Amino acid sequence: MGRLQRSTVFALGIAGACMVAAQGFAAVEPRLTDVRSPVVSQNAPTAINDNDLYCLTLAVYFEGGSTAETEEGQRYIARVVNLRAQANRRIWGGADICNVVFYNRRGVCQFSFACLPLARRSPRGNEAWRYSQEIARDELEGRGGVHAMFIRYYMNPSLTSAKNACRFRREFVPVVVAGRHHFFREPLVRERAEVASGDYAECKRLVTAKSTKAAKGKEQQAAKKPIRRLATNP
Repeated sequence: MGRLQRSTVFALGIAGACMVAAQGFAAVEPRLTDVRSPVVSQNAPTAINDNDLYCLTLAVYFEGGSTAETEEGQRYIARVVNLRAQANRRIWGGADICNVVFYNRRGVCQFSFACLPLARRSPRGNEAWRYSQEIARDELEGRGGVHAMFIRYYMNPSLTSAKNACRFRREFVPVVVAGRHHFFREPLVRERAEVASGDYAECKRLVTAKSTKAAKGKEQQAAKKPIRRLATNP
């Protein structure tokens, strides 16, 4: 599919680092498919629900389109949202795409834009919106061109804190980099220990940042200590 023309709109904050961590991994290991493996063709497009289309378009528009993400990156974002709905997990909002997009757990939104004030998360019927809608429609009709079957998480390293980036590396398995985002799957049972104990650059930066912060804190405390003067005889 050729590149679609789109306008660059204002970035709306962190897109990939706000996802709720998975709880209770499946006991049965899935049979993984290579990210570039072919997709079985369908004889006819799948009938799609207007609400699903609207909510998936919102996710693509705010999580990718509004941050000038590439077409490939936005297609992978649409895939993650759709796969979460297909997984029908309570921790992701169940099987309804709109519930997944707007899932909020204890004040933390699964997708960051959903926690913005209404005025800032109201789409505009511009070229970027129409572009995102085409991508959402392709995904729902099985024409998205994304073949990864198990990606459920993503982050944008440039907008992700060192703490969250380290957590992603220690909890999930990287699958593909598409545009500005890195996409991950849950580890298999046999992979968990290796993933959790890996030596990651993001975690090293986190340790360095903590050490630097602690050293500065000690310096500030030392500077605040009053100077004790020795008493002298008259």
